[in-house]
Amino acid sequence: MMQNGQGNRRWAVVSLLVAAGATVWLLLGFALLAPGSAQAEPVSRTISQSEPVTQAGVQTEVMTAQVVVQLDAKQALVRPITFTTPISGLTALLRTGLDVTVAETSFGPAVCAIEGAGCPVDDCFCDANRYWSYTNWDGQAWQAYPVGASQSMISNTGALEGWRWGEGENPNLAAPQAVAAADALAWLRSRQEATTGGYGDSLSGAVEVMLALGANNESMAGWKPDSGSRSLADFVRLRATRYSRQGAAEAGKLAVAQTAADGCRTVRSLQPTAYFSTTAGVFAPDSGFNAWGILGTLALSQTVPPSTVTALAAQQQPDGGWEWQPGFGTDTNTTAVALQTLLATGYPITATEVVSGLAFLQSGQQPDGGFAYDPATPENGSDANSTAYGLMALNAAGEDAGGADWTVGGKTAVDFLLSLQLPDGSLEWQAGTGVNLMATAQAVPALLGRSYPLTVETLPLCRR
Repeated sequence: MMQNGQGNRRWAVVSLLVAAGATVWLLLGFALLAPGSAQAEPVSRTISQSEPVTQAGVQTEVMTAQVVVQLDAKQALVRPITFTTPISGLTALLRTGLDVTVAETSFGPAVCAIEGAGCPVDDCFCDANRYWSYTNWDGQAWQAYPVGASQSMISNTGALEGWRWGEGENPNLAAPQAVAAADALAWLRSRQEATTGGYGDSLSGAVEVMLALGANNESMAGWKPDSGSRSLADFVRLRATRYSRQGAAEAGKLAVAQTAADGCRTVRSLQPTAYFSTTAGVFAPDSGFNAWGILGTLALSQTVPPSTVTALAAQQQPDGGWEWQPGFGTDTNTTAVALQTLLATGYPITATEVVSGLAFLQSGQQPDGGFAYDPATPENGSDANSTAYGLMALNAAGEDAGGADWTVGGKTAVDFLLSLQLPDGSLEWQAGTGVNLMATAQAVPALLGRSYPLTVETLPLCRR
């Protein structure tokens, strides 16, 4: 375990570059090393410790910064940090509490992986084409530092630091999106009830919050109010069984949320497969919409009955959209969930159902960049929930949500979501409607570039 106070240690971030067919190691801020000049030695994962905000009764100024970590093309994380004296970029990364894997080399420790993305500690430079790049936000774009992360110095509050695993230098996610997501999460935490650890009496609001914090790789076990001892995990554990027994959609959505937020399964909770009808070949044949049941089954790393996917695709309407119940009429929310589901099951983005579904979403995009719930009634305007779900469908399809195809009057869906965020970090459903928990929670995965399911794993049973 490495400590922050080792000011005389020489830290470095190593970028693996390929130029003109020759592989070289570039040690940022130091000399260019020849291939093979550095040998990696395993060291443990490193998480830094927080600095005190007071020393010997003397109050010190607490500064803040945001660290944005792009793990891959579809997953970005943001972590706020605090500091009282200037710190290096590497110290800032360690202070996030993320799992940072480093290897000891002849030129000092080198970053191998963050949150499991990257290379193993015993083969830190395993990929000749991808590496961890380190940048900062200058107000318009991510810019490469002229020195390495051990040599950079953060001395002002409000700094935005970027790390990206992949080819090229810059994180994919624009800093304003990441900051907006972090502010929304901070507001959600501030609204957590001290006595229960939840959000209202029912589990519906808590599930939305679970999806939001899971999108940022945060655990609901550590999600506690400032006052009170009950966590969000405690709240969910007491109510999960009843919620899962409400139907296939609830069981599926709960499964997606629990796997994303490090949850557990209560003994009597129903999984989506409990609602599968062997006769009809679908989940909850009375609902007419299989998507959440499929997503929940995928999230739980279980086999999805092919007939359910066939049925979902067949439920697409002539206008390219999907409807929640037969006769309800098509809407962008249901369509966005259906598209994420089909793509998650392996549908190619060139499939007719996907192309037509995206065209339906596009018909619902308004001049403010947002999406309306019903494209047939544009006079009702864009709203946060429809826009967030629409963005997630674009993320799933690999669409450039900021590109020309998804820009109307110079505005994008992200622009619209950002316009709805209030100074306290919450989002409104529509402008002037006031703070809205669901709008705030659903915006977070969209802003972080995510789509459903967020995580795929087997849920452990809850401990008593």
